[in-house]
This record gives sequence, C-alpha cells and structure tokens, in this order.
Amino acid sequence: MEESTETIIEQFVDYLLPELTPYESSLYMYLFRNSLLRNGTNEIRIGKWTIIDGFCKGSRGGGTSYAHVSKMLASLEQKGCVKVGDTDRLGTLYVVILPKDIPLVAKKIASNMPAKAEEDYFTNQDKRRELFERDKWICQYCGEKVSQQNATLDHFIPRSKGGDDSKENLRTCCLLCNSIKSGKTYEEATPFLLKSIQERRARSVK
Repeated sequence: MEESTETIIEQFVDYLLPELTPYESSLYMYLFRNSLLRNGTNEIRIGKWTIIDGFCKGSRGGGTSYAHVSKMLASLEQKGCVKVGDTDRLGTLYVVILPKDIPLVAKKIASNMPAKAEEDYFTNQDKRRELFERDKWICQYCGEKVSQQNATLDHFIPRSKGGDDSKENLRTCCLLCNSIKSGKTYEEATPFLLKSIQERRARSVK
C-alpha cells in the first residue's frame, strides 16, 4: 500500500463512513482487514457463507443472513467501495477499493484541498512521464503493464464532470481501458471495465 494505514483509516472515518450504513461500514472493514491488511493485496476470493461466519463474530454482524450480506455487497459495489469479479469453487473475487479511489471520497478530498494554481499534468510531456513513473507504468484499472507506445492518462473525474488536469485526478491507463472509461465516472465505467478485464484474462489462459 502506498498510503499509510493511518491515512487510509482517517480517509475512511472522515469521508467514507458518513456515506455507509453501520452494516456496510463493518463489512467493508471486514473485507479490507482480510485482504489489504492480511495479504498486502486488495483482492480477496471468499464465499458469502464464509463472510457470514466471520462477519457474524462481530457485534454488528449478529444474525446476518445470506440475503442481507448479498444486499450489503451489492450496495458497496454500487457505491464504488468494492468490485465484484468471477465466482468459482473457492468463492467470489472481490476487489477492495481504497477510500481515496472511491469516487464519492475522491470528490470530498478534492473539495477540501486548498485552492492553488492548477498544474497541467495532462499535456506537459515531462509531467506526463512523471505520472507514468509514479504509477510504475501500470494501468490503474486492469493492472497490465503499459509502454511509451500505449500509455495514456485518464481523468478519474472526467473533465465533463468538473475534473481537472492535476496529478491527483490523472491515472495511468492502457488504451483499451481509456476507451472504455472515456467520459464516464469510475462508478459508471466499472461494469464495462470489469467485463473487459475478465474477457482479456479468459483469452490469455486459452
């Protein structure tokens, strides 16, 4: 994790917690603890019954049903807190999104930042390369490596929705993911990005 655990918790408490129900916040932290904190990755493959068994050990989770957990997971996905992937015999793949990368949190953080002269990281070639190196030349949506030939920068909050050319609002992106997300918010683009990623991974194992 690039962000410190303390910073992540602060962003969760200050910006995300007010947007979630008590059950949703508890489930988000359960998935966060069992993915990023335990394994250092934001992916976790787990079955709903396993979630219920672990989640119900907490005071808030007492009596949680399969239907209730399904509803909470769907709500967390809708709010951009998790991405739901494929399901196999080991369970469903969940990608836990860090608070700063959740659209509703990103907007709050941006609105609380002190006003300053905007730096153009989108058209300035030196600054573009700085962002590619910051992101280790990896597409921030599909995780694939990019090169000078196919690396692009995506506006996390689209320009049409008020996004700027600052480094905080730009993400390294491959051409395919950029074409899918173009003009959409992260929440709007997630189903299409996830489908494309799954299709590409399926082709790569054939």
